[in-house]
Amino acid sequence: MTAPITAGVARRGSSLRRVIARVRLVVFAAIGGALTGLISYAFLESLDWATRTRIAHGWLVWLLPAVGLAVGAVYHYLGGRAKGGTPAVIEQGHLFTHGVPARMAPLIFGGSIAGHLAGASVGREGAALQMAGSVTDTAARFARLPAADRRTLIASSLAGGWGAVFGVPITGVVFMLHVTRRHSLQALLPAVVAAFTGQFVVDSFGYHFGDRPQLPAPDWTIGLPFKLILAGAVFGLVGRTFVWALHVTRSRVAHVVKWPPARPIVGAVATLALMLLVGRDYLGLSLGLLDPVYAGGHVDWWVPLLKMLFTVIALGTGFVGGEVLPLFVMGGTMGGALAPGLHVPTPMLAATGASAAFSSAAGVMFTGVVLTVEQFGWHTLLPALIVCIAARVAAGKPGLYVTHH
Repeated sequence: MTAPITAGVARRGSSLRRVIARVRLVVFAAIGGALTGLISYAFLESLDWATRTRIAHGWLVWLLPAVGLAVGAVYHYLGGRAKGGTPAVIEQGHLFTHGVPARMAPLIFGGSIAGHLAGASVGREGAALQMAGSVTDTAARFARLPAADRRTLIASSLAGGWGAVFGVPITGVVFMLHVTRRHSLQALLPAVVAAFTGQFVVDSFGYHFGDRPQLPAPDWTIGLPFKLILAGAVFGLVGRTFVWALHVTRSRVAHVVKWPPARPIVGAVATLALMLLVGRDYLGLSLGLLDPVYAGGHVDWWVPLLKMLFTVIALGTGFVGGEVLPLFVMGGTMGGALAPGLHVPTPMLAATGASAAFSSAAGVMFTGVVLTVEQFGWHTLLPALIVCIAARVAAGKPGLYVTHH
């Protein structure tokens, strides 16, 4: 009788340990989400301040070479593994080896704000993913959690970053499932907790992301699906071209300019030269380019190409920040440029194009669909599905988040 009793006790003890381990993961996911929300709120407010300040004081753009040198030098001499950026965070959430360095959060925070203050064409979501991974894994490291738990929490932090800095928690969870396939189901509940906690904290501080129009149901005609497929293919080519140009620029600049801190200076000079030619609309986030197309206005075909050029120059020469929002701007403005010729409502192509350009570049098709619906309403579901599938096929596998050093 003793053996069965002992075995039963052992089984109950093992089950209890598993329950405790899962509860601990959820608690740390909530802690990570809260920390991500706090740092993201500070980041969003700082970005808004940097953009307002740059626009109010136009002379700040001429500091871009000095800012580039400072950012380049800090990352070169102090960056360590933080230089891996967003791909390194995703990698640690997929195949854990050493975690995400604590220094990544302050480096990407400071580097992004400095770049925006002087007009570098970089985004914010990539920076948020890095900050989320950094603060979450730092908390897990202090708590001496095992490697498997740290990997799960890093994966869940990817959802937390999306929830906090863009207000789209469901998109964040789907993105996590996409990029950490091997262990993603284990991280599903922690990811949900991190994403909604991050969003809750930012909302609690009263940050307003801006109005996103809820689009009406499309007028389905026989030709509309074919028009959406054609537009999707164009958005996919935008994503593919951006990733190709970014990889080529990084490798060529690294080959020509041997001292890394000098590379952003090259990018800054090129940015300022382009600014003198085409104006200041393409500096920073360039969200002003999207507002007219969401409202149904016209945009010229060269606008998304110029935004791509400015962004490739900034990120390709060593400025730090995100790739996601610039891709939104490229895709959204390309949608606005295509809409009149295709006789499709401009807001529909702008909304689906913004998500499709990013999702095709990153190889996360369903993330793009969910992102469109979460921002613009259920009426966009079928158009987004058609557009994002076509974009994914046209883009192939460009690999936005391939690890680079």
